[in-house]
Amino acid sequence: MLLPQQRPHHDIAALFAAQPEFLRVSAPMVRYSKLEFRRLVRLNGVQLAFTPMMISDSINNSEKARQNEFTTGPDDQPLVAQFAAKDATEFVTSAQLIYPYVDGIDLNCGCPQSWAMAKGYGCGLLRQPEVVREVVQQVRRTLPSDFSVSVKMRLLGGESSLERTIELARQLEQAGATFLTLHGRTPAQKHSKDTLDIGAMSEVRQSLRIPLIVNGNVESWADACELSEKTGAAGVMAARGLLANPALFNSAYPEATTTPSACVQQWLDIAEAAGENLLFQCFHHHLTFMWSADMKRSLRVQFNSLATKSEVLDFLDDHYSIRPSGISPTPAIYTPCSYTHFTPPKHARHIAAENDEQEWSSKSDGKFFTEFRKHQLTGTGGEDLELGGLFGEDE
Repeated sequence: MLLPQQRPHHDIAALFAAQPEFLRVSAPMVRYSKLEFRRLVRLNGVQLAFTPMMISDSINNSEKARQNEFTTGPDDQPLVAQFAAKDATEFVTSAQLIYPYVDGIDLNCGCPQSWAMAKGYGCGLLRQPEVVREVVQQVRRTLPSDFSVSVKMRLLGGESSLERTIELARQLEQAGATFLTLHGRTPAQKHSKDTLDIGAMSEVRQSLRIPLIVNGNVESWADACELSEKTGAAGVMAARGLLANPALFNSAYPEATTTPSACVQQWLDIAEAAGENLLFQCFHHHLTFMWSADMKRSLRVQFNSLATKSEVLDFLDDHYSIRPSGISPTPAIYTPCSYTHFTPPKHARHIAAENDEQEWSSKSDGKFFTEFRKHQLTGTGGEDLELGGLFGEDE
């Protein structure tokens, strides 16, 4: 099928092959893997970035959802768009819509939240391996062979977990997947820190010819290097670790356990260049993740109450001498995304979501941020903060 390209596509398979060590990857995180944050982590060593997880049904049926949930720019590459879909038709429709603007598309089979599994999204799809396989095959039959298609999955639960995980991974390889991402826990284990199965990830990697990205417990550069060494994986993905330190993959800060002040300054500069394109809530949340570990409790309370960008800039300048670089920023460039190149077909679950009041609001605080802020103020419950809010939850 001939579809337009807004820019030349990157060869994702070649990107893996070109790395002397491992590919450094930013995870798909609802609310937080947005364009401005992708710009920040790319300045600090990330070599492949994912969009936030998007719901195919919503994107396929709503122009409003497309414009609200996906933004990009000429510097935003290489880029993989991740979707949660229930079947191949939904997913391939999303792939055709997003094709001009990204280098690949990824199916979420890793979200362990009960709401997602009940609706057949995320880990719920692991119960139907034939559907996952058909998704990959349909993309391969529909789009050019150099367009990346991948799956983010977990270890399968129950008896013979490793053997069944390897079998599914091999089936996806045979179906035409460019690469796979494996989170080293079963759906039931969710995100408990001590349950990461590094040995299983290593065995899955050894069973494949295509690249494997591994994910789990990556909270520092040392963690990333160790996980790469122990698994032999072609790539390492971080989620919560990058929120806490967007310079996690920057080898210039190998010993950093919190965000370097220079990285915070970069975020302030990106925010200035973004102007009204970056909502205050997103700007403020990222600074909370990045810098609250360096604040005394009284200052955290004060910081949480700030309501404007100018108040935040004054606070950081007054208390930490962190300020924008002072160079008048060139306004950031945003690609005007049009979807007139492809008309989505009618679908059995077509919901015409333009006026759907059930959609989560980008203006509300997500579950993960709410739990994180509570932990920062009380000092309790930080080890196993529920990551569900990063990958979509019932709000």
